[in-house]
Amino acid sequence: MSRLFYLQIIKRDEFIIKADKNRFRKWKLTPSRGLILDKNNNIIADNFQVFKIAFIPREIRSIDNFLSSFSKILPITSNEISYYKKKYRVHNKNLPFVLDKNLNWTAFSKLNYVIHNVQGAQPFMSYERTYIHPNEFAHILGYVSTPNQKDLNQLDASYIDVPNLKVGKIGLEKNSNKSLLGTPGSAIYEVNAFGKRVKNIKKIDGTNGSRIKTSIDKDIQIYAYQQLKEKSGSVVVMNMYGSVLCCVSSPSYDPNKFTYGISYKDYDVLKNNEKKPLVNKAMTTTYPPASTFKMIVALSALENKIITKNFKHTCKGKVDLYEQRYHCWKDKGHGRVNLKRAIKESCDIYFYEVARLLGIDRLQKTAIKFGLGNYVFQNFFEEARGLVPSTLWKREALGKSWYLGETMISGIGQGYIKTTNVQLCKMIAQFANGGYQINASFLDSGDLALGKKIIEDDEHIELILKSLFEATNHPGGTSYRSRIAGTMKLAGKTGTAQVRKISESQREQDLKNKDLPWKFRDHSLFTGYGPANNPKYAISVVIEHGGSGSAVAAPIARNVMRKIFEKERKLNNV
Repeated sequence: MSRLFYLQIIKRDEFIIKADKNRFRKWKLTPSRGLILDKNNNIIADNFQVFKIAFIPREIRSIDNFLSSFSKILPITSNEISYYKKKYRVHNKNLPFVLDKNLNWTAFSKLNYVIHNVQGAQPFMSYERTYIHPNEFAHILGYVSTPNQKDLNQLDASYIDVPNLKVGKIGLEKNSNKSLLGTPGSAIYEVNAFGKRVKNIKKIDGTNGSRIKTSIDKDIQIYAYQQLKEKSGSVVVMNMYGSVLCCVSSPSYDPNKFTYGISYKDYDVLKNNEKKPLVNKAMTTTYPPASTFKMIVALSALENKIITKNFKHTCKGKVDLYEQRYHCWKDKGHGRVNLKRAIKESCDIYFYEVARLLGIDRLQKTAIKFGLGNYVFQNFFEEARGLVPSTLWKREALGKSWYLGETMISGIGQGYIKTTNVQLCKMIAQFANGGYQINASFLDSGDLALGKKIIEDDEHIELILKSLFEATNHPGGTSYRSRIAGTMKLAGKTGTAQVRKISESQREQDLKNKDLPWKFRDHSLFTGYGPANNPKYAISVVIEHGGSGSAVAAPIARNVMRKIFEKERKLNNV
């Protein structure tokens, strides 16, 4: 009697709770991920509805039994069975295990009729991310995939056991993950002694993820990607306030494959491609800025009163200093040149001399003011910082003293200095907007405000902008062949970055880029803005191992900018 009293009276409440736990099940409902839109409200990252099957591992007898029973209802291959069993071995037994197999509505309906014969099986509806223009937007949008433990640690507990939950892994999907994710709902249902559903008890709706409107122009993004034509490189366009209209990297990949878990075979193909399609070349890869850096050298020398606008220097094609020979790209030299002509024709000897007089530390301060050597965006996981060296940096980082010869090659954007393409685009935008600092963004939040003025004298920047205009629009300029006719003109600076040291003997052989293996060819660069008389857009193009900036990067920049001008004309009915 005392045992009966103990069980029925003392332990009553505890047993009721346990009985309810056995009787009722709570199933989380996957929220629909927020859409991502371009600046004109075109959807660039969407969702589609899917039907799936899942189970809680602790509620089934064995994975073999479950898959065996399931295979009697719907076709499931031996490869799929092997894959699920392998995946099951490392799965948390308290969390939903989702069969990746997508079911159409017909199959799903039939399944619901007979699913009660499979113990623990839980049919459910969910959403999968889909990218409308996958290759064109892959590197900026990123992709989603099943969260790992590190991802889950960054979310609150309500997401822990949401079936088919996907989180952003890179790109805007990761950067804006918390806004896009939404909040899960839940359904409570009653089960019988065999764990099979017999009655729905309660449903609590969740909240869909927020929409993200970007500053990207879908048409310009697609057009710029087409211009790259599988070249290894990137194109970035932003307006004078820092809103990014286009940011493409090539070659690319299909992020839709990551939604379901990309196969080893497909992943190996991407990983082993020497042009690295998985890498965002606009933000992750750093390059010597080459001659695009000359505008920073010129401004720094003017602001530090090292030279005046009339400073001249003679280029004979080469110069011997400090037991080292330095060459200009033009073998016979440019002769006597002033600052404007040195920028227009990209004279290396002139900028060796200006950098020598200026010194690396003053040059570094100007470069940093323009955003080089620092992140352009906030919390963008894969963005690289780049490097603008100084005497202190070399002493601390390498434990060595700085050499004057290193200053000279820094004057033409070579040596230790490394920049990303988005940094170069931000740099030229700040020249074109009159020398005001900008905070670049991918998100459409109206007109961004210009920051503080980062130049000391408007005349200095006006001189450099006139030089850039002549470089593109006057005969003899390095990008003259990429000029745009009409009233809306392009202005800018080419760059050709060496990726290997050229010996004197190789120089005598006069080896051309096309004669070298691809990875030893020069990088091709162009940074510019337009319309030149009323700047609205800045553009930067980097083509890895593409050759000279004037032959490869500048024509791509011209085509993209011409497309932007044409679109603007149509919008304004001009």
